[in-house]
Amino acid sequence: METKLTRSRSNKMIAGVCGGLAQQFNIDANLLRVLFVLAAIFLQFGWLIYAALWLLLPYEDGGPTGFDSLKNQFGSPNSN
Repeated sequence: METKLTRSRSNKMIAGVCGGLAQQFNIDANLLRVLFVLAAIFLQFGWLIYAALWLLLPYEDGGPTGFDSLKNQFGSPNSN
């Protein structure tokens, strides 16, 4: 059975990206968090990858993606 990459609701610090990745690949979430921070500081792209994953990945229970959450928060303009 194929499993989908998702964000975690239970193992999250910011958006659940590292928790979801850790669950998918069976590694420690804290290790991934450290790697993302180091990539953000030294390689200047860790924050970009994290933001992209947050926007694209849904929650594990089928919840909204980050993009859906932003769309709901800011709403679409009324067409009058």
